[in-house]
Amino acid sequence: MSCVMRVPCAYQGGKQRVAAQIVDHLLKAAPGPDSRFYDLCCGSGAVSIELVNRGVDPSRIWMLDISSWGAFWSAIGSGMFNMDVFDRFLSELPIDKRDLKAHMLSLSALPVGDHEVEFYPVLQACSFGGKQIFRNGERWANACFRDYWEPTATSIRRSPANPMQPSSAELRRRIDALVTGMKGVTCLNMDIMTILSDPFPSNAVVYIDPPYQSTTRYAFSFDVTSFINRFREANQVPLFVSEGAPLSDNAVMLKFGGANGGISGIRKVKHQEWLSRL
Repeated sequence: MSCVMRVPCAYQGGKQRVAAQIVDHLLKAAPGPDSRFYDLCCGSGAVSIELVNRGVDPSRIWMLDISSWGAFWSAIGSGMFNMDVFDRFLSELPIDKRDLKAHMLSLSALPVGDHEVEFYPVLQACSFGGKQIFRNGERWANACFRDYWEPTATSIRRSPANPMQPSSAELRRRIDALVTGMKGVTCLNMDIMTILSDPFPSNAVVYIDPPYQSTTRYAFSFDVTSFINRFREANQVPLFVSEGAPLSDNAVMLKFGGANGGISGIRKVKHQEWLSRL
């Protein structure tokens, strides 16, 4: 592959900073060279992208997400993502960054329409703090956007804060790479509990990144413990779960680099993320 693929945009709860560590464990657990990898609650796709960057053929990857991310990855994997429509949304963005917030507020107030998958990465790239913007019927919900900000004489930060992250040019570059590089993945745009109706293949390695318990950051949630118990009733294949605390004795704490983070940038300590094998 000519370039390393990246997630389309920032997404609160996304695993781009720890995807390499997670994939190390998934590859080690794979029973053979033809193993299937299941990336459940895939969101922005950091783990699946890392698998393909490591040389796993997209045809060996099954993704699942009930949100618009699931619709997006389904279109990418099937080759149905329309770059012309996506380019049109980008071309209509205002040149003056100060006008972007009002533009996105106006668009997000319209019915979802027929081009959800092409519009969604633009919408999410403008989301304040990477919070999940989600589809609620025919409307967008939780749509909150950034203002353009420039430093003042007394500001600690010396560079402007752009209302779209990444920029439209970088977003297009990333999406264009994904359209080619991730074609062939299978993505199910459905409730995660539905996938328990049949046993997983014996050569499967399953990873779940569930929404954090007792938070309002995500539109969709499910009972992780119930899923694990039902999964284990019918499957013996490796199951890995990301959570803020260990779920088994066989768990490792993932290492985050960089600043402590948080939307405000003032969090006292880094968020903990554990990968548990169950």
